[in-house]
Amino acid sequence: MSQLSQLRKDLRAVSSKEWAVGSDKTKVFGEDSYGAGDLFLGVTVPDTRLIAKKFKDLPNEELVELANSKYHEERLTALVILNHRYSKAKDDAERIQLFEFWIDLVKNYKVNNWDLIDASAPYMGEILTRHLGYGAPFLRALSKSENLWERRASIILTLPLIRIGKFGPTLAMAKESLTDEHHLIHKAAGWMLREVGKRDQDLLTEFLLKHKAKMPRTMLRYAIEKYSEKERKAFLATD
Repeated sequence: MSQLSQLRKDLRAVSSKEWAVGSDKTKVFGEDSYGAGDLFLGVTVPDTRLIAKKFKDLPNEELVELANSKYHEERLTALVILNHRYSKAKDDAERIQLFEFWIDLVKNYKVNNWDLIDASAPYMGEILTRHLGYGAPFLRALSKSENLWERRASIILTLPLIRIGKFGPTLAMAKESLTDEHHLIHKAAGWMLREVGKRDQDLLTEFLLKHKAKMPRTMLRYAIEKYSEKERKAFLATD
């Protein structure tokens, strides 16, 4: 039995029809929504991560097949394996190869749900800290895409930059998100702004005061979660 066949067998061994139904309800919002038609095995995230760790050395051709699976949890397993490989990459050439493989999955709607982006972009975004051509023009192009997942990636990829104190790209992508109409972009931008505020609240306050009038309420609410109740009310008050 191939490693991929065994991996799939292991996933199905811990699957649950009840969990699959629950996943269907939480990640798909109707027939016309972003996730309509996605298929779930019904495997919890912790179980998925355990199986990904077990098969972290899956052959490349089998990893490609897994990453292109019609099943949500199989794609998540592939992404967790990619995260591991990126963290263990021996040089920048390998990191670029892994990142380009990941971004191709995003562009081709294989990374097609908020949880898949959120499970992988914070790891893959480490490439931005290396200044290898994935700077402002690259992020801005993602933020302008018709593909919802490229747009969500454009802001969440900046998390590794936040962690090393480089806030400019996050603020720039948050500004790009002000006119986006999708709530998943509002939530992602608000989350990243909150992460900036954990490290430099004065900078976040300056950004919010400048843009709160046109900021989607969901984005604003996410961004101000760490402020005091009095401060939150002040930000949310209409002039």
